[in-house]
Amino acid sequence: MSATAKPKFHVPWSVPDIGVDERRAVDAVLESGWLGMGPKTKEFESALSQYTGAKASVVVNNGTSALLAAYLANGIGPGTPVLVPTYTFVATVNALLALGARPILMDCDPRSLNVTPEIAEAAAQAHPEAKALVFVDVAGQACDIDAFRELAHRRGLALIEDAAEAFGATYRGKVLGGYDHTTIFSFHIAKQVSSIEGGAICSNNEELVARCRLIRSHGEGPQKYVHIAHGLNFRPTDLQSAVGIVQLRKVDHYLEVRRQAAERYVAALGGSLEFQTVAPYATRPTWMIFTAFARDSGERDAYNRWLNQEGIDTRIPWPPVHAQPFYESVHGPARFPGADRAFATVISLPIGNGLPPSAIEDVVTSSQEFFRHHGGRGAG
Repeated sequence: MSATAKPKFHVPWSVPDIGVDERRAVDAVLESGWLGMGPKTKEFESALSQYTGAKASVVVNNGTSALLAAYLANGIGPGTPVLVPTYTFVATVNALLALGARPILMDCDPRSLNVTPEIAEAAAQAHPEAKALVFVDVAGQACDIDAFRELAHRRGLALIEDAAEAFGATYRGKVLGGYDHTTIFSFHIAKQVSSIEGGAICSNNEELVARCRLIRSHGEGPQKYVHIAHGLNFRPTDLQSAVGIVQLRKVDHYLEVRRQAAERYVAALGGSLEFQTVAPYATRPTWMIFTAFARDSGERDAYNRWLNQEGIDTRIPWPPVHAQPFYESVHGPARFPGADRAFATVISLPIGNGLPPSAIEDVVTSSQEFFRHHGGRGAG
């Protein structure tokens, strides 16, 4: 882009909030001379455990690495049958495929976008060979964790929570991460806590987290260059961790910014759109993504084009895994009614740590204009 070129969107889909404190933290690491994984990463891990209530945390270089480490630590490998949602960002399943595991896809509720305990129970009954259950807190809305824990315990399933979009969310008032099962987080630039790229595994099962720590660094034990487990290189840098430490101090503020944006959208556009439902047990959603539903795919596509032409960056979220071209090419076409119904009408509106209220108002105004011209459920 030239120096005089204007950005395509005056309201971006998501904006991080990286300021003076983050820059100073990075400068301090640069000046220290220790740039790789070191003391700042340990400090970040301690702060994550304190915030989530987990007994142990391990920081890695991104959310996909967190998934891979969590899967390996839970004994998932070649041929392992794993129950996993189809409505998720593809990394959840790609990490299983990378390990040679066998994903068994599950449908979702078409409005919460999450797998329900009833769907998971039916899948477990249909696939008694399954060894693990993965559930995803889509867009930062907590799943029914107690029900999944009970199901996993009853059926002897390893339980992994993909909370990549849900750091800071609460379930029945409890912050995600402080459970006996494995919870993974992502600190990608669009998340409510960002280390630019980064991820973490949290759990009260300290033995499991210790395995993740071994896996993170080629399985190297206490003695340098002596490897006591199979592992890979998932190490973060202290530059990332320094940014994460500063961001973590501000997470409650960021969650409030996102809550206010979500409430404004619902209040202003509720007559024209439907929104992702929030169950009573999801006591603090993160609104990492703000999802809305049009009446049909035609309206959704027209609405998306309208806002893009108005300089507002909206997005049609990822297709379900079963509808991804690479997955279809291997496994053939499949139908999951809930996920298919959701994907046909879903759109995500701008939201983010650094988006000011004026940007949200621009989205509201342009949206109301669209529905006045195109006859939505109401003018908003």
